[in-house]
Amino acid sequence: MKLSVALCTYNGSKFIEQQINSILNQTTKVDEIIVCDDKSTDATVSILKEIQVANPCIVIIENEINLRSTKNFEKAIQLCSGDYIFLADQDDLWNTEKVAKTLAIFNENLTAEGVFTNADLIDDNGTKLSNKTIWDSVFFFEKEMQKPIDFVDIIFKNGNIVTGATLCIKKEVKSFIFPFSKDNLHDEWIASLLAFKNTLYYSSENLISYRIHDNQQIGMKNLDKMEKITRKKRVILGLDIPNSFSEYRFLLKKIFLKKKEIVNFQKYNFDFIDFQKLQSENNIEWELISEKTKSAFPIRYKITSLIDAILGKRTL
Repeated sequence: MKLSVALCTYNGSKFIEQQINSILNQTTKVDEIIVCDDKSTDATVSILKEIQVANPCIVIIENEINLRSTKNFEKAIQLCSGDYIFLADQDDLWNTEKVAKTLAIFNENLTAEGVFTNADLIDDNGTKLSNKTIWDSVFFFEKEMQKPIDFVDIIFKNGNIVTGATLCIKKEVKSFIFPFSKDNLHDEWIASLLAFKNTLYYSSENLISYRIHDNQQIGMKNLDKMEKITRKKRVILGLDIPNSFSEYRFLLKKIFLKKKEIVNFQKYNFDFIDFQKLQSENNIEWELISEKTKSAFPIRYKITSLIDAILGKRTL
């Protein structure tokens, strides 16, 4: 069994040595670390080359042009030769047992093709920010959700809950994820396809420390807004019942957006996605929530439905 890490860098000199060392110091050693540097203008590559001298498992690829995060990860994953491929950001820290505990989830779930985990949140200095985790920041209330979890429903209504820096995939996944969609970030794209296949699994352990800092290309945007939008997110996820017209309206909007996303995926012709079944289930949910909204708020429902029809909203 060969283990790979797909690591993308861009001007990451401040934290890259700490991250590389956390990957090298795993209880279960990785065989290769494929680093794709996206035209860094700082000392990132120099630092990597210094570490590489004593660690030939590190392979450094310097991009000729700046690809940005999603395309850079596409390239890095393609270059990995391992049976399992761990995705990594340049500024995080891995728990020493991240690799071992992730592989254990695969071993316990033989149909798994991808495993993601929870994570602590840390600042520039590596100090834990709070008792909140990365799952809190993406509103993945795993403990309260009905099992098995419907990841398609969550991703298309709530938003992506799979942070790429925590994700590991089997090499077989490479046969259907390329090329990455232009409309999705790399982790959302991979997570969506694994969700469709019902091969996405997780560990609730915090197996990395995810760093929050000002120079992130992509990072957590919700930390200062979490309390304000948690109620709506809980309604979307079916954990709380809507108690106002605006909440019913918001839920209907998200159900429609899920339908729209499913339609968008049809153009890729994935044979493992039962689009007819998904659309049927979504239509049933739409009708059910529509009837509840109409019953609870008949006049407002009639007026907003008329306005939607005039403006062409909620139509594909």
